[in-house]
Amino acid sequence: MAKYDAIVIGAGIGGLSAALLMQAEGKQVLLIEKHKGPGGRLSSVEKDGFKMDLGVHVISRGAKGPIAQILDQTGCGMPLDFTTVRPVTSFRGEIFKFPQELYKYVPEEDFKAFLEFMAFVRGCSEEDSHKYDAVNLDEFLYNYTDNVIVHQAVSTIDAVYLGIPAFISSLGEFIRCLDWEAGAHASGYPDGGCIAIAAEFLKGFKAKGGEAIFDTPVEKIIVEDGKAVGVIAGGEEYRADMIVSNAGIKQTVLKFVEDGVFPADYIEYVEGLKPAWSAIIFRIALDQKLTDLKMFSAFGEEPVQQVAEKLLQGEYNGGMGVFLVIPSNFSDKICAPDKQLFMLTTAVPTGCPESMYEPLREHLFKSVDEIIPGFEDHILWVDVTTPKDLEAQLGESGATIGLGQMPGQCGADRPSVKTPLEGLYLVGGEAGGSGVGIELCASSALEFFNNYVK
Repeated sequence: MAKYDAIVIGAGIGGLSAALLMQAEGKQVLLIEKHKGPGGRLSSVEKDGFKMDLGVHVISRGAKGPIAQILDQTGCGMPLDFTTVRPVTSFRGEIFKFPQELYKYVPEEDFKAFLEFMAFVRGCSEEDSHKYDAVNLDEFLYNYTDNVIVHQAVSTIDAVYLGIPAFISSLGEFIRCLDWEAGAHASGYPDGGCIAIAAEFLKGFKAKGGEAIFDTPVEKIIVEDGKAVGVIAGGEEYRADMIVSNAGIKQTVLKFVEDGVFPADYIEYVEGLKPAWSAIIFRIALDQKLTDLKMFSAFGEEPVQQVAEKLLQGEYNGGMGVFLVIPSNFSDKICAPDKQLFMLTTAVPTGCPESMYEPLREHLFKSVDEIIPGFEDHILWVDVTTPKDLEAQLGESGATIGLGQMPGQCGADRPSVKTPLEGLYLVGGEAGGSGVGIELCASSALEFFNNYVK
């Protein structure tokens, strides 16, 4: 039976990052993934000549963020080519630049108050931002203004960053995400789609001697004498000095490890952790190129908290935020040049009734039509992923990111990458790290590596 220095469970970006970092450090690593290919939320499929991501992505810091840092640190260079974009926002069917053009829609005094809030955010250091990890973003904004449109605009940007709206999220995490993105000025999308990121990480890992097994679900983490010493996957036993899980904290702690191993208070803590919101995603293939627009986010006038409460009760008349990314305007490898691919989504609260999927579709399509009139006349087909589908594929209640970046779950209050079980560590969107989406997962792996391996 082969023995490894480390076994990594899951080939999402957190697991790929951890595996690549350790393998480059000279460790012998085995990577085990239950799906047929790598990527997790970065994975993609092809349909009728269109390459579609599982999630709807713009990489916050692109070639200047943790993705590039890990590739450079491990000697892989920077083989990824990002096309950058300036994120834009839509309100009442009009595109505007956030934050400077919000003045068009709010009274002067509220716009000034909003600018004071933004000055506070931009003037807050990373170190000081952690003072606000346990502070709610929306409640803090009320110290400046109670204008609904200001709150909606901030909440929409926050939802793109964190997968949850402002009435749930952490001010500290919002500060870091906005400051990092604004400082890097490198938001973008990789040539070839988001799977290109996962593919390069896996390529680098294998080139350095790493071993990967796909289409093989882990069934159990082996514990002996109070230490994680291996896994059982696909009916086979694999041993290692260190087990690193990218499978989610609840899956790892509550399902992979047998009862009685973890302290009761840790089990209770894990059970009480809350996921980010889920999403409904529409991948729309068009018969021609209709726009040069690369992406936009949009918001309505009714407070998103009220909209979400009604949605959970089975009532929806519009109002959820909208996020559109057009991958084919970033990369010519997504589809034929005379076609176009729209990736359209909105975050929805966990437990959204299935009866609301069609009203959500109508709202999202109407929002796009306000910016790109008549786009529905050019639809070849629509591929839909519902919150129920995401839960089946990803677990974690179908969360778009993983653990919700909310007060009590950020910074020092975020689950540690080191579990109470010796030899067992967590990476990905549910332990350690900070940032937007996949960058959160990559920074989690960096935190693990820098503290427990390097």
